[in-house]
Amino acid sequence: MAINLGDKVRFLNENMEGIVTSIKGNNTIGVTIESDFEIPVLTSEVVKIKFNEQAGNKEEVAPAKSFKVQNTNPLGVFLAFERVGDTDLDLYLHNNFSEEVIVVYYHKEQGVFHLQKQYKLEREESLLIGRAKLNQFDQWPSYYFVILPLESVSVMPAKSIQMEYNFQAKTFHNYWKHCFFLNKQAYVFRLDESIEKLNLTALKARDFTAKVEANSVDLKAKPNSIIDLHYDALQRNGFGSASDITSFQMEVFTQTLESAYVHKMKEIVYIHGVGNSYLKNKIRTYLSKHPEIVAGFEDADILKFGSGATLVSIK
Repeated sequence: MAINLGDKVRFLNENMEGIVTSIKGNNTIGVTIESDFEIPVLTSEVVKIKFNEQAGNKEEVAPAKSFKVQNTNPLGVFLAFERVGDTDLDLYLHNNFSEEVIVVYYHKEQGVFHLQKQYKLEREESLLIGRAKLNQFDQWPSYYFVILPLESVSVMPAKSIQMEYNFQAKTFHNYWKHCFFLNKQAYVFRLDESIEKLNLTALKARDFTAKVEANSVDLKAKPNSIIDLHYDALQRNGFGSASDITSFQMEVFTQTLESAYVHKMKEIVYIHGVGNSYLKNKIRTYLSKHPEIVAGFEDADILKFGSGATLVSIK
């Protein structure tokens, strides 16, 4: 049985399951397990299992259909990919943002926008808009959405929201979570959530010492290739101190990452520890939102760092 990107597989010789997030060739695939660590494995050493034993693949794209659910948090306009069988995904839009929203949906290929559909959703309404195939993941176009919220009474005219997604196999898998409007597991994205983009020209001219104490590390200099973000290690290595430890760790992380980009480093390792994965998740969320400087990220050498470090590849 062929194994494709996005398939759920079980290891034959280990009590583990995961998602296929890369095809490496020579009968080898990359399987990402719960810890977000991708393991290279031979296809003969895993067996494909179904996300939903009751679902079957369909060849035709289902017509758009909508439904409403009881209003619940979080607020926003959402895109959800629901698994239906081994390879198919149903795409849903959901409005939990304003009285109505108009959503214009494009595919972007080679810099050209191709209008797919436009939709109007009432508050609390979900709409099935199409289908995608996981086994054709590497052929997906960019998804581009223009959203216009509508309110019958407001203090100022509504402004449109624009969002583009270039999905990648490993980061796509990270969005597998409970979808409140489908009431099941799905890949869920919030379309109205702004993504801050770095100004690369300003970044190269930036004084990285602006927020650094006089006796601490010069963050304008080229950083070490390994940064230990544990608080005691930061103090030991001259980064200073702070009352809000997590904010301090994130400040060191973002400034050293930006400095690594400016100094044209190819990669850098951040040791964040395991714990409850809070710092790790904040770091990886930041990395996923800055593709302009981040080429990719993955667990660092597990033999050297355990499961508490992230290797970042820099553009």
